[in-house]
Amino acid sequence: MDKLKTIFSSVLGISNDSVTTELSPQNCSAWDSLNAIVLVTEIEKAFAIRFEFDEAMAVKNFGDAINLVKSKGGKLDE
Repeated sequence: MDKLKTIFSSVLGISNDSVTTELSPQNCSAWDSLNAIVLVTEIEKAFAIRFEFDEAMAVKNFGDAINLVKSKGGKLDE
């Protein structure tokens, strides 16, 4: 899960410690529409997976991102 946390912290400009399952656009001002697109792109590249538009739009917090990566076969423990 460190790789996914690092992506979020890098894109959003926050510390790794700030990346919790509850992290969302509601509690992180840097998580705007542009950074949401960057997050999806970086996650797809890092885990060699592809999201459908509807799947990406359903991500409302970091916990959702974890579940989506897992559902696509992304290896979070590498």
